[in-house]
Amino acid sequence: MTAETIDDIRRRFFPVRLPGAGSGVGRCVDEATFREAVGEIYASVFPDRDAYPYRPKSQELVTEYRTLHQERILMEDGDGKVMGWLKGRMADPDTFYLGTSGMLPEYRAQRVAALCYVKLLEYLRAVGYERVTSEHHPSNRTAMIFQLKHGFSIEGMSLDERWGPMVKMVRFFDKDRQEEFDRRFGFEQYPKVA
Repeated sequence: MTAETIDDIRRRFFPVRLPGAGSGVGRCVDEATFREAVGEIYASVFPDRDAYPYRPKSQELVTEYRTLHQERILMEDGDGKVMGWLKGRMADPDTFYLGTSGMLPEYRAQRVAALCYVKLLEYLRAVGYERVTSEHHPSNRTAMIFQLKHGFSIEGMSLDERWGPMVKMVRFFDKDRQEEFDRRFGFEQYPKVA
C-alpha cells in the first residue's frame, strides 16, 4: 500500500466532527504540529509526568523510525482549543501500536475521545491492519476499561526501565484472530458475557 493510498483512506475518516465541545473536530496532523499542541496541554492532562522523558541518542534512528506509518490526531473544540490527542505507529505489518493519548479533565465527561477513537479503529482496519495494541500502567484503570469496552483483550505484561510495569492489550479486527487468541489462551472455558 502506498502512502498516497493511506492518505486517500485517511480522508474518508478524518477530520471527524466531535459531539459537544462547541462542535469540535478530530484531525490528523504532522509531528511538529502534534508536539507543539500536546506540549501546551500535557502538564494539565498528566500533571506528574514529563512529556518526553526519553530522547533517542541517534538522529539516524529517529529519521528511520519516522519512515514508519504514524498517526497523530488532535481533538479540538469549536474554537480550535486542543482538548486531547491520540498518537500511534506501525509496530509491524499486522500491528498498529497506540502509543499515547490524553484528554484535558474538563472534556473527559463529554466523551468526545470515544468517537475519535472509534473512527481511528475503523480507519486502521480499512488501511489493512489486523490488530491494534497498547500498553498501560496497571493503575491506569480508566484507559484499560475504556479499551476493554472497545473490544480489546489483555495480552500480557511487560517490564520496562523507562515506564515500569505495563499491561499489554490487543484488539483484533478479524474474527479468526480473536478465536485463535481465545483458543491458545483457553478462554473458551469461561462463559461469554453479553
